[in-house]
Amino acid sequence: IQTILSLEKEKEKYNHLLGEKDREIQNLKDKLRSITKNSEVSLLQNQLEEKTKEAERRERLLCSLSEEINRLKCNLSAVMEKCSDLENKASSTSQASQEAATDSTEIERQLKDALEKNQQWLLYDQQREAYVRGLLGRIFELEQKAEIVSQQESKSNSEGHLQEEKQEYYDQLLLTAKSDPKAERRTITQLRSELDELKKTYEQAQGEMMSLSALLQSQRPTVAEMKTQENENKMKEKAQRLKQENEAIKEQLREEKEKSEDLLRQVQLLRKSLLRQEAEHTRITLLEQQIQICTTDLENGKLDRQNLKHELNHVLKELRKAKEKITRLEPLKLREPGHTESQEDLQAVFDKKLTTYDTSPPLKHSSCLDESFLECPKCKVSYPTSRHRELLAHIDFCTA
Repeated sequence: IQTILSLEKEKEKYNHLLGEKDREIQNLKDKLRSITKNSEVSLLQNQLEEKTKEAERRERLLCSLSEEINRLKCNLSAVMEKCSDLENKASSTSQASQEAATDSTEIERQLKDALEKNQQWLLYDQQREAYVRGLLGRIFELEQKAEIVSQQESKSNSEGHLQEEKQEYYDQLLLTAKSDPKAERRTITQLRSELDELKKTYEQAQGEMMSLSALLQSQRPTVAEMKTQENENKMKEKAQRLKQENEAIKEQLREEKEKSEDLLRQVQLLRKSLLRQEAEHTRITLLEQQIQICTTDLENGKLDRQNLKHELNHVLKELRKAKEKITRLEPLKLREPGHTESQEDLQAVFDKKLTTYDTSPPLKHSSCLDESFLECPKCKVSYPTSRHRELLAHIDFCTA
C-alpha cells in the first residue's frame, strides 16, 4: 500500500511537471508565432506543433496507463480482501493450517509480482521523463536556431547600414572627383573595380546561400521522416510491450480468480467436513450416554440378581428347614390323624410365601436377568433368574 501511495505521489508530481512543460511549450509557441519573417521559423513552428501533438498523444497514453494502473489496483485490493477473508476463515480450522500457509506464500508471491509491475511502471515513468527532457532539449535547440536566424537578420540589417555608409563615402569621393578630373577618373576606375569585386562576392555568397538552402530543403524532409519513423517505431514497440504486459496482468488476474475460487471451494468442503465431524461427535456423545445408561442398568441388574440370589438362598434355607420338619413329623403320620392338616398348613404357608413373592414389584431389567440362571439343588434343572417363581414351585414339588 505504501508503494502504491508513493507511486500516486510520483504520478501527481509528473503530472505537475508535464503541466509546467506544457506551459513552457505554449510560451515558446507564442514567442515563435511573433517571429514570422523566415521560412525556418515556420518550419520550427511546425516541428514544435508536431512535438506538442506527440506530447499530447503521450499524455493520452499516460492517462490510459494510469487508468489501467487504477483498475489493477482495485483488482489487487479486491484480491487482497478475498485473500484476507480466506485466511481468516482458514485460521478457524486446525486441519487447514498447512493449506493456509501455502496460500499465504502464494499471496506473498503475487504481491511480489505486483511490486515488480509497479517497479516496471516506475521505469516507464523514468523513461517518459527522459523523453520529455530530450524533447525540451530539442525545443531549446530550436530556440537557439531561431535566435541564430534572428541574429542573421540583424546582421543583414547591419550590413545594409554599412552599405549605406559606403554609399555616403562613395558620394563624397564623387564630389571630390568632380573637383579634380584626374582624381575623378581614378576614383571611377577604383569604384568600378570595387563594384565588380562586390558583385562577384555577392554572386558567390548568393550561390552559396542557394546551394545551402537547397541542401537544407533536401535534407530536412529526410531527417524529419527519419525522426518521425523512429518515434513511430518506438511508440509501436512501447504500445506492443504495454499490450503484452496488460495481457500478462490479465492472465495473472484470471489465475488469481481461479485460485480464489479453488480456495472458496476448499473452505466450503472444510465446512461440510466440520459439520459432519460435529454430527459424528454429537452421535458419539449420545452413544456414550447410552452406554453409560446401559452400564448403570447392568450394575443395577447385578445388584438385583444378588438380592434375588440372597432371597432364594433364604427361601432354600426355609425350605430345608420345612423339609427337615416334615421328615421329623413323618413317623407321627400313622399315629396322629391330623397329619394331613399339618401338611396342608405347610402347603398354605408355602403358597403364602409365593404370593408374597408374586406381589413383590417386578424387575426393571428382565433382559439383563435372562442372562443368568439358577439351578435346583436336587435335580439340577436350570431356570433363568427372571423365572425364579417357577424355580421355587419346582423345588417345592421336587423336595416333597
